[in-house]
Amino acid sequence: MSTAAPPPPAPAAPATSATPGTPTAPPPKVRRRSDRGPIYGAILAVVVVVIVVGVGAGTSWYGLRPASSTSPCPTGLELQGNGAAFPAAIVDQWASTYHTSSGNTVNYVTSSAGGGVTLLTEKSVDFAVTDEGLNATQSTALTAAVGTFLTLPVTGSGVAIIYTLSGYAGPLNLTGAELAGIYLGTINTWDNSELVANNPGLSGITTAITAVHRSDPAGQSYVLTNLLTLDNATWRTTASLGTSLTPTWPVFSGAEGASGNSAMITDVKVNGAIGYTDLYDALSKGLAIASIVDSHGAPVYPTEANVQSAINDIYAAIGSTLPGPTGNWATVSFVNSSVAGDYPLAALVYVIVPQDPGHGHTATIGYGSVLRQWLNYVFTTGQTFNRTAFPFASPPAGLLTQDLGALPTLTFNGTSIPSCG
Repeated sequence: MSTAAPPPPAPAAPATSATPGTPTAPPPKVRRRSDRGPIYGAILAVVVVVIVVGVGAGTSWYGLRPASSTSPCPTGLELQGNGAAFPAAIVDQWASTYHTSSGNTVNYVTSSAGGGVTLLTEKSVDFAVTDEGLNATQSTALTAAVGTFLTLPVTGSGVAIIYTLSGYAGPLNLTGAELAGIYLGTINTWDNSELVANNPGLSGITTAITAVHRSDPAGQSYVLTNLLTLDNATWRTTASLGTSLTPTWPVFSGAEGASGNSAMITDVKVNGAIGYTDLYDALSKGLAIASIVDSHGAPVYPTEANVQSAINDIYAAIGSTLPGPTGNWATVSFVNSSVAGDYPLAALVYVIVPQDPGHGHTATIGYGSVLRQWLNYVFTTGQTFNRTAFPFASPPAGLLTQDLGALPTLTFNGTSIPSCG
C-alpha cells in the first residue's frame, strides 16, 4: 500500500473588513416648562405619530431594517446569512471583497447546516448555506414558510478525519469500514488488528479511542455517514443510523458528542481522540489528518486538487441526472468517487434562497436586488478565490452555468428583481 503524501502548507487566512465605529449621540436638550405645555403636547403627539409611521414604513417592521433605495443597484444594505461552518472561510472572503466592490455588507454567522435552514424557515436570514440537499422535513417546512426555494451549488471541499495520538508519527490510513467500526464502538483501541493491518506503527499503542461526533445537525456528519453507509452493512441497515445530519450515534465508552465545529476540534485535541472537520480548518490549524483509502485500495491524503477531481469525476458520471435549482438534492452525493486518487470524502456546498424573497420574507425589492447581486458575485468573481487562497473546489462549470441561469427567476412579490451585475 502506498504512503500518504505529507500535508500541504496551511492556506492564508481570509481578509476581513473593518467595522466602522458608532457615533456618539448628542446630549439631550433641556427645555423650560411654560403655560404653552398643552399646545406643545398636542404638537408632540402629532410628531410622534409621524415618526412611528415613518419608521414602520421604512423598516417594514422586519428586523428594523432601514428602507432601501428604489434604485436597481442600492448600496449600504446588509444581508444576513447563516449555516454550515464547512465553507465559512471562503464565505467570509467573498463577503469582504463583495463589500469592497458593491458597498453592501454580507453578515454570515456559522451555526450548523441544519441551523441555517431553520433560521431561513423562520425568515430570520436572507440565505442559508448547507453541505447537503434538504431532506423531506426541511423542504416541506421551508416551502410552507417562503414558497419555492432554490438550491444552488456554490463551492466544494473535503471532510478531513482528524486525530491526536501521542507516540505515533503517522501516516494514518483508514478505510470507510474501519471508520464505521470506530464509530460503532467495535474498534476501541489504536492497536486493533484491523487498524494495524494498514498502519503497522500502531502495533503496541494500546491507547483507547475516543470517537468524537457532532451532536448538532451537521453537514460534515452527513458526508461522513454517507461513506460509513456505503462501506459498512451495520451502518447501512440500522434504521437509526444511515446517511444523516443527526444519526443516533451509538453510545459506548469512548463515544463523545461535540456541539459545533470548534468544539469538535477542541475535543479531538485530547490524546486518543478522532473526529472530523472541514479541510480548511484541519490544514490551517495544523491538525493531524488521516488518509482515506479510496475505491481502488490506495490511501488518499486530502488536498484541494483531489477534492476538485472527485467532484468533477462524479459530476461527469451523474451530471445529466442531477436536479435543477428547484429540485430535490437530498440524495445527491459526491462521496467515494470510483476514480483512483480522488479523495473519498468530497462534498458540494449549497446556498439556499427563496425564489421570491418578497414572500413575507425580505423587506423591500432593494434587498432582493442586493441578494441577486451577491449571488452573481459568488458564482463569478468569488470562484477565483477557490484554489488560489483556500483549499476549496469550484462546482463544475455546468453547475455554475445552472446557478447563473436561475438568478433571473428571482422575483419580489411576483415582480422580476433587477440585475446589478
